[in-house]
Parts: sequence; C-alpha cells; structure tokens
Amino acid sequence: MVALPGRRLADCLHHPGVSVNILYLDSSTEACTAGVLAGDRVVTGFEVAPRGHAEKLLPMAEGLLEEAQIEFEDLDLIGFGRGPGSFTGVRIATAMAQGIAIARDLPMVGISSLACLAAGAFRRLEESGEYTGDVEVQVAIDARMGEIYRAVYRLGDSGDLITLVEEAVTEPTFPAAKENRVVACGTGFGRYPKLGEGPAAIRVEPEALPHARDALDLIRRLPENERISPDAAVPSYLRDKVAGR
Repeated sequence: MVALPGRRLADCLHHPGVSVNILYLDSSTEACTAGVLAGDRVVTGFEVAPRGHAEKLLPMAEGLLEEAQIEFEDLDLIGFGRGPGSFTGVRIATAMAQGIAIARDLPMVGISSLACLAAGAFRRLEESGEYTGDVEVQVAIDARMGEIYRAVYRLGDSGDLITLVEEAVTEPTFPAAKENRVVACGTGFGRYPKLGEGPAAIRVEPEALPHARDALDLIRRLPENERISPDAAVPSYLRDKVAGR
C-alpha cells in the first residue's frame, strides 16, 4: 500500500468541496473506455473497438484530460480495469495505467470488469425507475472455450455493491436466484441466450460492456485500503492459460 502525499484520498473522495483527480483506463472487453474525475466533474470516453486498444486508449485519455482542463501532473489516483476479459486487453490497460502511475509516483486501484458491468446495470435500472430492493444482477462475459466469467451482485442500503457469487470462470450456468428478481448483463448472455431465460429475469442486456462512468463511481466508494502501489497492480485473468487471447 502507498500513502498519498499531503492528504488522504479517502478524505478527498467523501468530502464535498475537496478536489481529487482520477484517471481510469479499461480495455478488458471489446470496449475501449476511459474516464476522468476532476473535482466534481466527470468526463468519459467509450468506443467499441475489438482491435486497436493499444492505439486508442492513451489518446482517448489525453483528450479527456484536456476536456476536464487538467494534466497528468494534476492526477491523484490511477484506476484500471483489472479484468477478467480479453487477456491482451487487460494487459494493455494495466500496463498503460501502471506506466502513468510509476512516472508520477501515484497510487492505483483495480476495478473488476464484472463489478463495473453490474454497477452499470443498477444505474440503468435506477435511471428508468425500475429498481427495487429485490433485484440482483447476474454478470457474464464470454470467456470462450465453452465458459463464462461470472459473478452476481446486489445493492446494499448505502448503494455499495454486495457480492452474492464471487467472480470465477465456469461453464455457462448460474445458481438459481432464491428470492430476487434478476437482471442478466454482459456478453455471456449473448453467447448463451438460455442463461438469461427464467421466471426471475426482468431484463437481459447481452450487449452491455464496461463503462468508465460506472468504474469511477465504484472508485469513489472504495475504502482507502483498496489503494495499491504500481508494482502491485496485476491483471485478474481467472484462468491460467493466457496464450492466444
């Protein structure tokens, strides 16, 4: 763990009027997405690009910093999409974020692509007025080889994500929801449509991809001990075999 010079990041994040600047990078899926939190302002970029993440991600970040009217030197924290997802994409975002953090001696935080997807699903439910407390989000990303990356979440009373089923790589199945209604979110449901079927399902979002907007909201809620030093920033593959991905 590393400490921020001059002020505690947790104090900045949770006290209005105290400025904190965060850059977030993610290329763990087909989406290339980045975001900047500058004080109370959020600017994000998102592009579906199955190829070319390495060429697109940094220029996207530079454009967002310019839009937010800050520079790399003004940043307090670097966030990155730690996966799971495309092994190559996860490595790109991790390495790029790590390089920025090392160059400026900044702490980092990794965000699960599955948790980011769930946060987006809950956000859309709330925006549409459909959210009730008896909803869980089942998240699935196509992991190829007949498997999915999966996890299940619900919202706590404070709006924090609560994990009901830990993230893992498995065959395309989910534990049955006991009492909750279900939102099915992620490309795994596009690859295996039957996953999203069942009486508990109220919405299926098979084309949903992680978005920096939701990742930045998750970072805002993280406790201070979730920050890591750049040398501790590693991808989460959930699978040992990484060749060819």
